[in-house]
Amino acid sequence: MHLSARGVRLPSAQRVLEVVPTATVWLIITAPVWGAIVAPAALGFGLVLFSVYWLWKSLGFASGVLIGFWRLHLAQQRDWIAASAALADSDQLRHLVIVPTCGESEEILADTLHYLTLEDVPLDRVLVVLAFEQRDPSAPDRARRLSARFAPLFQHFLITFHPDRDGEVRGKSSNLTWAARQAQAELIDTGRLDPDHLIVTVCDADSRLHHAYLGALGYEVLSHPDGFLHIFQPAILFYANHWRLIAPLRALNSIYSLWELARMVPSHRLVTQSTYSLSWQAVHEVDYWDVDVIPEDSHMCFKVLFHFGRRVKVRPIWLPVYADAAEGATLRRTMANQYHQILRWAWGVSDIPYVALGAMHARDLPWHVRVMRVVWYVEEHLMWPAHWFLLTLGGLIPALINPAYARSPLGMWQASLVSAIMGLCLPCLLLVIVVDWRLRPQHPEGEDPVDVLIGWASFALLPVCGLLLCALPALDAHTRLLTGRRLEYRVTEKVPVQARFRDQPKAPAAKPMREAAPLLRARFDQLPQFRAYAPGSTTAVTDSVFLVYRDLR
Repeated sequence: MHLSARGVRLPSAQRVLEVVPTATVWLIITAPVWGAIVAPAALGFGLVLFSVYWLWKSLGFASGVLIGFWRLHLAQQRDWIAASAALADSDQLRHLVIVPTCGESEEILADTLHYLTLEDVPLDRVLVVLAFEQRDPSAPDRARRLSARFAPLFQHFLITFHPDRDGEVRGKSSNLTWAARQAQAELIDTGRLDPDHLIVTVCDADSRLHHAYLGALGYEVLSHPDGFLHIFQPAILFYANHWRLIAPLRALNSIYSLWELARMVPSHRLVTQSTYSLSWQAVHEVDYWDVDVIPEDSHMCFKVLFHFGRRVKVRPIWLPVYADAAEGATLRRTMANQYHQILRWAWGVSDIPYVALGAMHARDLPWHVRVMRVVWYVEEHLMWPAHWFLLTLGGLIPALINPAYARSPLGMWQASLVSAIMGLCLPCLLLVIVVDWRLRPQHPEGEDPVDVLIGWASFALLPVCGLLLCALPALDAHTRLLTGRRLEYRVTEKVPVQARFRDQPKAPAAKPMREAAPLLRARFDQLPQFRAYAPGSTTAVTDSVFLVYRDLR
């Protein structure tokens, strides 16, 4: 707030940019009610335009999934180490992997570190920073045991404990900054690392990197003259615990995975999420991650983009990273964790003021790039909570409130046109379901045709799951920002599991196979060292249902 010439307190530009988008969402959601009364014809044409927009988005989604699926296949076939060997300085490149964690179990972290040991890049070129929170009472014991197991395998293995500090928001962003500063002091300032040939990968505690990821990352950095200023995003697939979820949640998280894949195709509008990579030069030059934000991934992406300007590109790396869908020990906790995870993701709406104001001052970017970056970011966060209400209630509520207009020739024409356009979206959904079937891991005991049909039928429940676990948490985030209630960072609960990539051998090995990745799906197996899950857990319930189903058949 600031004072005008007359002494009246005026809202700041940031607060205005927080209120306008979030208030617009509520305006859009309630439009079928007030629009049917005030301007039914205008509302009808608005719904026609939205249906055209949704058809365009559906076509983009389906084509992006197909293109992404094929590029994943091609990238997994390529020998990235051989391709990198021909590039200058390939033997000098080092990889610093920062794994921020707070409360995740030792099994979760060990699984993530185990996948790092399978990287094609020689491990004497890989450095790991395991970034704990000091407020986690069991962190020192977990750190000691993990260090004993994995430290000898990497060039450096650094443990950090981030304290709670005034002016910081508890969460991943402040933890990353603390960990990076500790790495600067202990590894770079002492001359043990060359910062000019150092690439940083931010890896969530449950992110299982593909064995070729660091090799592909090194190639992409070195093969472009501005590679050290680029930001790299792999394909985040929430398939690691796919078969532990009930069927409707599997369908919902499959859509999340495929959306992550499809959004990488138009890379000119790509924004980082969850696990990503960038150079140490970029991290250090922009003074690390901001410590007072929750959506650290997108925030850092724009921070680097606005600082370095037109030389920065966000580039996809077409290799999968298996991550866990939100889960809990019971079905109720699973639903709650799903809700809170989407709430935290949707809190990216709080960065709209940062993106808009930053774009205004980023003079090194062309004006059309600055404008479109803001437009794309705002569009995503506006449609996230609003789309469900327009798709499901947009054609129902106006007819109930204003039946006279609904029966008029114009009203009937508008309704039939909307219905016809929406019908064209159905083949896109069917295509996406088929790609999901070919991309996701198989059930450990295999699938028969009835299993496949049950999985496909669960997509019919997307309207229900989409309301409860997508639209409502996103609307919750917008409403909190609108009313000035800030969100506290909450770590998503994780349950140990291991999923195998499509080209990974059945038994654990020191290095994964080098053969070309087939288009067949990989089977899904749990390692025997992971303990059994408690009775009543989501895993136990799901396994019991499958056992009963198979016995009955």
